[in-house]
Amino acid sequence: MNLMQLKYFNAVCTYGTVSGAAESLHIAQPSLSNSIKELENEFGVTLFKRQHRGMVLTEAGEILLKMSLDILERAERTEKMMKDMGKEKKTLKLGVPPMTGSLIMPTIYGDFLAQNKDIELETVECGWKEMNRKILEDQLDIAFVSHGQHIDSGLSSLPVGRLEIVCGSTPENELSKRGKVTPKQLNNVPLVMFEDGFFQTSEIKKWFIKGGTNPDILMQTSQLSTMMTIISEGTAVGFAFKKLIEKNANIAYVSMEPPICVNISLIWKKDKYFFSAMQRFKDFLSRRNIFE
Repeated sequence: MNLMQLKYFNAVCTYGTVSGAAESLHIAQPSLSNSIKELENEFGVTLFKRQHRGMVLTEAGEILLKMSLDILERAERTEKMMKDMGKEKKTLKLGVPPMTGSLIMPTIYGDFLAQNKDIELETVECGWKEMNRKILEDQLDIAFVSHGQHIDSGLSSLPVGRLEIVCGSTPENELSKRGKVTPKQLNNVPLVMFEDGFFQTSEIKKWFIKGGTNPDILMQTSQLSTMMTIISEGTAVGFAFKKLIEKNANIAYVSMEPPICVNISLIWKKDKYFFSAMQRFKDFLSRRNIFE
């Protein structure tokens, strides 16, 4: 048995006919039929029942299909790992939410990349739902996400911090004079938020609903700079990490009651091969508090 025979076998399972599988693989039908026959002779089993409508798996065929999918997936990962090692892959594709990125990217550029000059960083900004999808589809190597208590079962993670979300307004706004703000105290107050694909937005909307009211959303955006400008000009009230608003002299903030805190973690696809740049980045975060 070899990997090519298993690929041929899986193609027949996928297309249901030898002709369809052969066409997809760009090989002659007799070659494919002989490959399947060799597998059956080697194992002493019948893998398919030949019917006029196509090929139907036997019990032995079902078992081989399940096991071969795992074997081929492992072989593909091994091939990718070896090729990455051979090329000495040094480009790290990193996903970063806008608010989190504004806090941590100066440290990553100033410290991590300064210590690892051979690594190139490609960054993508998006919300947590899209971030999870991009990680699972291998469009990103690794990413920071804001989340609650749980991470997608297909992902591994490294906790890197926990941040409080506060309510921001101009210093002249009456809200800034309060010690805390409740959902009902924001009734009919124009609000600016991130778009619905962002975790913080879903948590803030839940906060309003639990408080017995609905947010009066003036605008939603994917750009942190846009949101901060709208808040600082007094057009609307908004929400951001306390550590972020503290750095803006044109925005005052009050805590939310009840408070909203989110976890920040580094995530990657479970069982993904950690090439050198990924491992060094993870080790860098393990050694320090990125938000200090």
